[in-house]
Amino acid sequence: MMHILALANPLEHVIDKNILNIGEFTVSNATVMLVLAGLLTVVVMLLAASRIATGKTGTLEDLQSKGTLANLVEAVCLYLRDEVFHPVLGDDTDKYTPMLWTMFWFILICNLLGLVPLADWSQPIVGSWNHGHGIGGTATQSIWVTAALATVAFVWFNGVAIVKDPIGFLKHLTAGAPIFMWPIMIPVEILGTFVKPVALALRLFANMTGGHIIVATLLGFVGALWNLENVMLKGMAIVPLVGTVVIYFLEIMVCFIQAYVFTFLSCLFLGQLVVHHDHDEEHGEHAH
Repeated sequence: MMHILALANPLEHVIDKNILNIGEFTVSNATVMLVLAGLLTVVVMLLAASRIATGKTGTLEDLQSKGTLANLVEAVCLYLRDEVFHPVLGDDTDKYTPMLWTMFWFILICNLLGLVPLADWSQPIVGSWNHGHGIGGTATQSIWVTAALATVAFVWFNGVAIVKDPIGFLKHLTAGAPIFMWPIMIPVEILGTFVKPVALALRLFANMTGGHIIVATLLGFVGALWNLENVMLKGMAIVPLVGTVVIYFLEIMVCFIQAYVFTFLSCLFLGQLVVHHDHDEEHGEHAH
């Protein structure tokens, strides 16, 4: 039994695998899944938008989304804009919402694609030239992918803050401390600026990787028990199988939660840079 379990290394299900080498450029599973997720994001959003868009007749029917997909997308987008982004960004919400929506839906689709057994389905087709592996998996279980996403978010919210108010951005590095504290606060704030994208990358990577390892481990127990000769032990395979189903549904929830958390934290970091000065001034006026 231990020998069978040793053969089924759960890490094999999450490690990115090279598919094709073109000179120094390598195409891996994560590369393919990123492109696929990008295309699906564009297609799904365009389909939903075409059914959400209002007409020109002015009737109530023009204001109703048509279809389950359109209603789902509209409900999620409105919730994010009104209940998540607006309390943080205030009057600037509409300006930055498109980027935040894009982050959420792209990461969500990347996460959900990892729950589809594409690697198993494609293995008979591409396994002959892909070292026996199929094409599939979760792009966001690669630290390189999550680091790239976090870098994009980092450049975006810092770039927006610098362009909007360079002086305010520099003031932010002092954290409002007295001038004699600046030699301590400025290095700490600069370090914190770079810690934020690291936290974004590691949180998304760890959660997406951990869930898949748990599922792979439980499935390994199912296979190990099913291959035993003892009928009673063979029947015990139902226990890890049920556990796999439960964890699988939990993973669906995690996909949504991690897309939400990444987007919300990006919104929060942006809000700290572009609107908190205004709020501080308003707070001071009210207090006065």
